[in-house]
Amino acid sequence: MEQQNSMEKRNLILAIVFSAILLFAVDAIFPQAEVSQTVKAPEVVSSAPVASPAEVKTSAPVSIEQAVDENAHLTIKTPSVKGSLRLKGARFDNLSLLKYRETLDENSPHITLFSPVGTAFPFFAEFGWISNEFGLSLPNAQTVWLTADGELTPEKPVTLTWDNQAGLKFIRQISVDENYMFTVTDRVENYADRAFTLFNYGLVGRTNVPPSQRGAVLEGLVAYADGGLKEYAYDKIAKDKQVSYDTTGGWAGITDKYWMGVLAFDQNLQNVNVRFSENDSAEGRHFQADYRLPPMMIQAGQAVQTTARLFAGAKELKLIDAYEKDLGIKRFDLTVDFGWYYFLTKPFFFILSWFNSLLGNMGLAILMFAFLLRLAMYPIANKSYANMNKMKDIQPKIDAMREKYGDDKVAFNQAVMNLYRDEKINPAAGCLPMLIQIPVFFSLYKVLYISLELRQAPFYGWIQDLSAPDPSSVFTLFGLVNWPVPDMINIGVWPVIMGLTMWIQQQMSPKAGDKTQAAVLGLMPWFMMFLLGHLASGLVIYWSWSNLLSIAQQKAIRRQGKK
Repeated sequence: MEQQNSMEKRNLILAIVFSAILLFAVDAIFPQAEVSQTVKAPEVVSSAPVASPAEVKTSAPVSIEQAVDENAHLTIKTPSVKGSLRLKGARFDNLSLLKYRETLDENSPHITLFSPVGTAFPFFAEFGWISNEFGLSLPNAQTVWLTADGELTPEKPVTLTWDNQAGLKFIRQISVDENYMFTVTDRVENYADRAFTLFNYGLVGRTNVPPSQRGAVLEGLVAYADGGLKEYAYDKIAKDKQVSYDTTGGWAGITDKYWMGVLAFDQNLQNVNVRFSENDSAEGRHFQADYRLPPMMIQAGQAVQTTARLFAGAKELKLIDAYEKDLGIKRFDLTVDFGWYYFLTKPFFFILSWFNSLLGNMGLAILMFAFLLRLAMYPIANKSYANMNKMKDIQPKIDAMREKYGDDKVAFNQAVMNLYRDEKINPAAGCLPMLIQIPVFFSLYKVLYISLELRQAPFYGWIQDLSAPDPSSVFTLFGLVNWPVPDMINIGVWPVIMGLTMWIQQQMSPKAGDKTQAAVLGLMPWFMMFLLGHLASGLVIYWSWSNLLSIAQQKAIRRQGKK
């Protein structure tokens, strides 16, 4: 009975491991919309206006250059970004990231983050004022702001002004640092003979979603509000249409895998309303993340002022952490989708980054990281593998007992139990390293999938992008044979290496007593080879190298046991 229970435990654990990896891989290939947390009904008071799709032209999309030239604008130029701010609506709607290109080709275009209305995929940010007072003239998307400045740089902020000719003057100062953070200070001066009540808002809007990589990472609307992370994938908010939260401090925006446009408001101000929404029109689906500050009363002859920030750029974690610390933006690091295992994923990221800076190659950093993990788990793995080797050594004795006792299961199980006791063997101990590797595997996958350092990072040989699948093709003999290989089995060299090393590991482990179970488990390495073969090559390289280290460790322990 003990031997049977032990084998059942072992097989159950293996089933859990492979099922977890299977579910994870399915989620990576067919991601589901993220489920938001606590949702509150929208407030009755004024909300930030829907910036689009009412403005979107119904004619064919135009290029960014043509759309920009149609309106007056001022230039944005920093070491990290270039683009322009449209004076009509004071909208950030043209921004490219100078450190990143679309492909590995050094002459390919820079990554485009923001693009104007009229293009195929408008994406923009703006700030403004709203009021419950009917008929009050306020700046909107059609307002042309005045400025004496022509260029926004880290050394030179710009000032925009607009007067409603009814007692209110709006003054906006915009500055930018050398990276991706814009600071927007809005001031309203009341020179009328009565008071006004206004709400300040900021929004990030996107009309139509460009094609993106599918995977276990959120692309959609994201915020830190009401004390927690709020996430809505595009399909999810399209169903719910609108959700809102009241918060003290936080941020809100729209995120892609590597890039984002996120607004951060006053972190100490209470009763800030954060909202996600989706609106459909003939021009497309418009997604918007916005915030609305509590009402501000401006007495006659007085002024009010508020400051907000816009992060528009790459999700560089060290920079984001610095903004969180220096600017006091609450949990700004959660703009990076660390997943469930945040407590592992973020440290793993920094360890990999450190090895990358030390070795000068992210692939080598992954190998060193795998070695470090093996070293950290050595005491546990050492005992586990020693136990597994003992079980393999006594397998002939167990086979002899099975033949001796035949159908007498009670006597057989009692004999096996006595044998385990005499040999001081725990048959379930061999699964412990595998269980430990489950969160490690998930966390490392997340790091490799979201890490900008891995994007377009080369390894040796044919691997030019560790964030992409192995581009080689075993079943076409590396391109020599031209025949249509189904995508599921069209894998490269590294997945095959991973499958082989998993198979070798399996041969070094005790065999299942049941022939059917043994046959099923024997197929697992090849099943996993095809299932995981289309993940990031960096992850497959890690898994292959980790298997090789495990094989070497098991062989060393076995040699020691024979001395």
